[in-house]
Amino acid sequence: MSKYARKEDVLTRIVAGAALLVPVHGCTRSVYTLNDTGRRLWDCIATPQSEADLAAMLVEHYRIPIEAARNDVGSFLDDMVRLSLITKGK
Repeated sequence: MSKYARKEDVLTRIVAGAALLVPVHGCTRSVYTLNDTGRRLWDCIATPQSEADLAAMLVEHYRIPIEAARNDVGSFLDDMVRLSLITKGK
């Protein structure tokens, strides 16, 4: 089962209650803002986590159906990998 973790060269800053991700690799002209769910997922992947573990956390925290949690986590992880903000390992 794959595990996902934040890249070390992405800074997290909280500004006016919003979580901002600032990559310090390559182009630093981009800053990414996370919503509350994204911020919770980002906090969880401070240590490597599986997609299933992240979905279970959303189900427990937000009391949503597992299918919705899996979709949300899958979209988040796909976006973060595409933007080179997280790593996918084993």
